[in-house]
Amino acid sequence: MPRPQDPLTMDFLLLGLINRQPTHAYDLYKQVSSSEELKALWTFRQSRLYAVLDKIERNGLISTTIDQEEQLPARKICTITPAGKSAFEAWLHSPVDHMNEIRSDFLGKLYFLKDRPEEEKRHFIDAQKHRCQTWLSNIEKILAGHPDRDDYLHLVYSFRAEFIRSTLQWMETIK
Repeated sequence: MPRPQDPLTMDFLLLGLINRQPTHAYDLYKQVSSSEELKALWTFRQSRLYAVLDKIERNGLISTTIDQEEQLPARKICTITPAGKSAFEAWLHSPVDHMNEIRSDFLGKLYFLKDRPEEEKRHFIDAQKHRCQTWLSNIEKILAGHPDRDDYLHLVYSFRAEFIRSTLQWMETIK
């Protein structure tokens, strides 16, 4: 028996949309392919969307029922399960674990937090800033061990440090 896979950002995107209201798979595809806000972060083929829906259903995060309307083909309606709601909320409020997840995960979380109370959004941004500050502190310690500016490791870690500093500055402006 295959073990359930850990959800990825795309999984949470779909969970968040289904959490707003139960919907047909094709309607989800139309939503993610026509929304400028969603297209700014995610693009994927319709076949990929169906594959992700199948995966999150197998993992118990959504359930589907068949909607049989007169003179129309049967369609699946996707509904989030209590386990799906719990997983989505946990993802939504957890700071990202790696700097390279800021673009997809952090911005994805802000997409769903934009309709929530401002305090909830501020708390999430503060938690992420704290995580970034920890990363920066660790990188600055590494840089102290590579003081030679011509050293390749110094170059790599100084880039990372500047990337984190600029991200922290940007987070302050959106807060």
